[in-house]
Amino acid sequence: MKHPLYSELRTVYETTLQNPHTFRVTIKMKDMVDGDILEYAVRKTTKRYPYFCVKIEKTESEIFFADNPAPLPVLHTDGPITLGGEQTNEHLLAVCRWKNKIHIDLWHALTDGGGIYSFIKTLLHYYCAEYYKLDLSTQNVRLAGDPIDPAEWEDPAQKAIDSVPFAPIEKWHDPGFQLKDGGRIALSDKCIVYNIRIPEKEFMRFNFSNDGSPGTVISLFLARAIQRVTPMKKDPIVIAMCVNQRRMLHAPLAHQSLVGDVRLVYDEKINALPFSAQATSFRGKVILQSDADIVLEEIKEYQQIVQDLKALPDHAARHRYAVERMDRMTSYFTATVSYVGKTDMGEAEKFIQEFHVLPSTALPSSATPLTLELSAMNGSFYVNFMQYFENDCYLNAFIKELRENDIDYDVLYQEQTKYPGMIDLWNS
Repeated sequence: MKHPLYSELRTVYETTLQNPHTFRVTIKMKDMVDGDILEYAVRKTTKRYPYFCVKIEKTESEIFFADNPAPLPVLHTDGPITLGGEQTNEHLLAVCRWKNKIHIDLWHALTDGGGIYSFIKTLLHYYCAEYYKLDLSTQNVRLAGDPIDPAEWEDPAQKAIDSVPFAPIEKWHDPGFQLKDGGRIALSDKCIVYNIRIPEKEFMRFNFSNDGSPGTVISLFLARAIQRVTPMKKDPIVIAMCVNQRRMLHAPLAHQSLVGDVRLVYDEKINALPFSAQATSFRGKVILQSDADIVLEEIKEYQQIVQDLKALPDHAARHRYAVERMDRMTSYFTATVSYVGKTDMGEAEKFIQEFHVLPSTALPSSATPLTLELSAMNGSFYVNFMQYFENDCYLNAFIKELRENDIDYDVLYQEQTKYPGMIDLWNS
């Protein structure tokens, strides 16, 4: 069956070998992963999520998803894989295992963190129930054989928006400070990730006492860290903080990638304020830019982008349009922060040690060679600090922010990132 693309279209045409628009979710279990049981759990899970079992196909004038009857791959590897090709049976989603880790690798055109979490919850339910021989609660777990709500298929971005939304604030649309051009540290061709663990209770207490939230405070720490390293600059620091648009679109079940952003500007005026006032300012910006009317305005803009793409004569022209637009957009940002929210993996959560997300958004070729991905599970926040720099001055400045604000932390590990690649869609 053919699935026409809409919300997916921009990401599809933005995708390149250098910028694959992929991410990896890593679940570190308390015990070694059993390959046979994981295979069983994947087979059960995929029966519940047919919209994730697809491949990409194209004609001379059209590109779309098609049903993929081949089994979803379960690979025994810790290294990066390539989605969409022979290695993954042309699937855009794959499951890998290595020692006590389960990796979920996927293409952002297929879904986002908010969309894949229910898939992971189902997978871990089947895996842990079989592995530990337990009758785990199925409350709020989607199971094979359950009816699939049509709202899971429906794309809220396609709905007509009749009225002109009222925008309470205009988003930042000017160049932000560029780490690749104005930063003090030379870029590397390798992306290194440092994983930092922060106790949840203490960090939430700090957030509440400063009128902040996890995403806004981490964004503020990052902006202040960059300010420490590069105090003399002309353009302001702009943190692009990713937001899940489902709530504002009244589409909590939609499986498509529905990620917007808020733009948190850290300039000299904010730098002169006390920390708590800075946190209040950032949180206010998030609330205003997450307003339902702002999101509807963004959807209207996206609908125009789809029209523009479809009006172009061929794939090459659409690809060029999308990449040029993405390059222009990223010039507004200094760095990126993403936080989907606290995970809820049901009763399977007690068998999990750590939960990490590694997106491919930190790119040396783009304006944002620095990305922080925040996740939370089992009483801890995890900050994946992803950077393309030859030394750690931005990381050290970020850690100094934690220390000076009396926030406890551990640096769990440092390694080269292993997010998946994507096949070459435009030269094959």
